[in-house]
Amino acid sequence: MKTKCQLFVLVTILALVGTAGYVAAQEPVTVPVPYQPEAVPVHPTLLAKYEEFFPPAVLKVTDGVWVARGYNRDNPVLIEGIDGLIVVDPGESIPAAQKVKDAFNADLDNIFDKKPVKAIIYTHHHDCHVNGASVFADEQTEIIGHHSLLSNMFSEWFGPVYPSRVEGGLKMVGIMFQDAPVRNGEGWYSGYVLAGPQVFGPSGFLAPTKTIKEETRLTIAGVDVDLIPVAGETTDVLLVWLPQKEALIQIAVVYEAFPAISTMRGSRLRDPLDYVNSLKIARGLNPEYLVTIHGPNPVTGGKENVNQYLTNFSDAIQFVNDQTLHYMNKGYTAGEMMDLIVLPPHLASSPYLQEVYGSKEWNIVHIFRYYRGYYTGKIRDLFPQTTQSEAEMSAFLAEGDGDLASKAQAALNINPQWALRFADDALLLDPDNPVAFETKKAAMLTLAENTMNSQARNMLLSDYLLMTGQTRRNFALADPKLVFSRIEDRFVKLMPMATLHRIMAVSLNASKSMEKDIVVSLQLTDIKTNDPKASDHYTFNVRKGILEVNPPSASKGEFEIVTDSLTWKQLVLAKLNPKDAVANGKLVISGATPESFYSFMELFNF
Repeated sequence: MKTKCQLFVLVTILALVGTAGYVAAQEPVTVPVPYQPEAVPVHPTLLAKYEEFFPPAVLKVTDGVWVARGYNRDNPVLIEGIDGLIVVDPGESIPAAQKVKDAFNADLDNIFDKKPVKAIIYTHHHDCHVNGASVFADEQTEIIGHHSLLSNMFSEWFGPVYPSRVEGGLKMVGIMFQDAPVRNGEGWYSGYVLAGPQVFGPSGFLAPTKTIKEETRLTIAGVDVDLIPVAGETTDVLLVWLPQKEALIQIAVVYEAFPAISTMRGSRLRDPLDYVNSLKIARGLNPEYLVTIHGPNPVTGGKENVNQYLTNFSDAIQFVNDQTLHYMNKGYTAGEMMDLIVLPPHLASSPYLQEVYGSKEWNIVHIFRYYRGYYTGKIRDLFPQTTQSEAEMSAFLAEGDGDLASKAQAALNINPQWALRFADDALLLDPDNPVAFETKKAAMLTLAENTMNSQARNMLLSDYLLMTGQTRRNFALADPKLVFSRIEDRFVKLMPMATLHRIMAVSLNASKSMEKDIVVSLQLTDIKTNDPKASDHYTFNVRKGILEVNPPSASKGEFEIVTDSLTWKQLVLAKLNPKDAVANGKLVISGATPESFYSFMELFNF
């Protein structure tokens, strides 16, 4: 799902931001390098969607319910009760949430001065929905989320593939060129359909004080609120249903674009029918009002309109799912069935089902792999080729009738997707080939200009800027150590040890450890104080290229590391130097010299 234009000559990490961010503690510093060309035209459909975000506005849903559209990447919802307020999805950062709070106050006669916020509800764990909580909360505010919200956060985001997620998020959202917005047809940035520009700043995330495992009715400030756990874009989704107002507040199940079962930033494979089943629950509520916490048009009114919206979205997913399986059963591969699966006309023509975010083709590939796995059943696919080998095959086919770079150049006017592939192959074989370099640039810009899909445009233009050395901010995308070290402290404190040790395992340098078989013990001094049932002792076996934690037959370690849990987390995440930890007394080595500990830590790439 990513292009790998690995021109990461970027030295320092000034900011790391993404669609599921949790980073970017400050506004990134920019450098004065001009973009070439100065503007990239935007597909009219995509441009129209982007312009709908402006100007930002507080929109009334029904009596006592408002949504703030366009102030940050989500659309926070405010519900007024008798003696207090409820905020649903408070925003992506502290500054973003403050903008929203100020907007609500300006439109609603300083409502936050008159009533306290009784509860904040998270619909799911993604950063743009949770990171503004501290702006609205006080010590009495209940923070409500799905019972698996934290486990999802630390498996899907703050986990062993965190650097990859950050890279994907940076590109998918268009952060690298957000400072060049399209205005009057000029510029680069045109959002990503679900949201406008990102508002940078530190996180104000607050961990849930109340979690929901099954459908639950709460009465908050005199307002009945039904919280319904479902699955869709994540498995920790809460539908927020206000039965007295017949209003359904949701996201991660439906939004105003063709669904993207996969996300370009990366995620585990998602079950397409999770969406369908969740949408059936939503349809069964028969809402009068639907609020989507992403997108430029967050409010839909009228039972018939809402039902049609939810039904069409569900039918689009089920149609592509079922037809993919239909053709899979006939022996077709994902590529062979793409032209055969054609949406019914009423779905294809729906203004809320245009492929400005998701893509039919992407979903077919996702669904195929979800049910089938890698091997397609075609014997040719039994032998997957390396990227280098594919490039060599392309060069072999071009021999005798011009070189591969010239073939790529000739393909520009025939099919820019072919041109991109051929030029990329040519550059793999000859990184300094000027014809291939210019052809790849031209193909990427052409594809970006002509796609209505915001994710595709942002990915193309992000890699174009990396390829041409025009990024105005420094992103340490090739250095996982720096990426892990930028996780904010509030999330480090919450990180489970199991997640931390998986990060440690994938950071092991296999070449350094291939001949090693070392057992080391860890004693955490503060665990029993905080949680008497939690484990305070771990054993690490670095064994010929792998790290196993708590092997079943492990003997006592060659030496023992004694420290507190936060110090250990900071060490694993490269937020603290091992020698500094020993020197300042935060860590003690028992049974060996500190040098043995340093040698052990040097086996890991942090």
